[in-house]
Amino acid sequence: MKQPVVLVLTTLVVALQFLQGNTCLGQCPAKISFSLTAALRQPACVTELNLRGQNLELLPGKVEELQRLRLLFAHENHLRHLPDNLAQLDSLRVLFVNKNSLLDLPPAIGNLRRLRQLQIEQNLLTELPPSIGGLDSLRYLMSAYNNFTSLPEQVGQLTQLEYCDISHNQLLFLPASLGHLRRLRYVYLNDNKLQRLPARLEGLTQLEELNLSNNQLEELPASLGSCQNLKVLILSGNQLRALPNSLGKLQALEMLIVNDNQLTALPRSLRKLKKLKTVIVKQNAFTPAARRQAEAALPGVNLYF
Repeated sequence: MKQPVVLVLTTLVVALQFLQGNTCLGQCPAKISFSLTAALRQPACVTELNLRGQNLELLPGKVEELQRLRLLFAHENHLRHLPDNLAQLDSLRVLFVNKNSLLDLPPAIGNLRRLRQLQIEQNLLTELPPSIGGLDSLRYLMSAYNNFTSLPEQVGQLTQLEYCDISHNQLLFLPASLGHLRRLRYVYLNDNKLQRLPARLEGLTQLEELNLSNNQLEELPASLGSCQNLKVLILSGNQLRALPNSLGKLQALEMLIVNDNQLTALPRSLRKLKKLKTVIVKQNAFTPAARRQAEAALPGVNLYF
């Protein structure tokens, strides 16, 4: 049976009104914008905004109008602050603001519940706001080359975090909650001022690579031996006099680098590690007898003294 003419016309009118009202379907030439001015002319259209290297000193408050924005690249500019309402971009997945002059982050940045990647390295940041714990979709956190002296306990709420780079900062200690991040795979904490690690790290069951070089560590917690997926452990440039016997539990460990410490021996438990291929312990305090003992205990390992 044919539809009545009135019904057909009504359907067409509704469809036209929908297209006119929906800018993205009716008028959008592209989804990517390289100009903030152009993006704000059609805010409902833009899903990606690339403002890299445009000498920007600020982002206008109207950025909140870009409600469909998923990727924002604003790195290599001169930004000192981000607008508070940036935290209202509910669709944002990726935020690049590295290589600016940022002094702080919006207090409500934790409202970006869909954010997966946050790049804030090479800025002038001294702290992360406590709301950072609200980023429960965050998988990649890149924050090297800032001025952090500590991290908030709320970092332990980033349950999806897999990659964390907080190297080249001024960290003196780490929050105990760091040990709760069960999805962490790659952690870079090198070139800080860490004097100790959290006592309980057994929750880091997926950790594959840990770089703690160039800190001020004098000992390691025994719980480090519970990180059974750890493949690469870098401890160079600390003040370690001994390594814990619990390292013998790291059945996946392939490479151990402990240059520039104060070691006089390696733990005998390392002989249990069937996958261990390389141990680098240059610039330590091994006697010739200690070297021979290590070589005899680890015959299949490439040892570098």
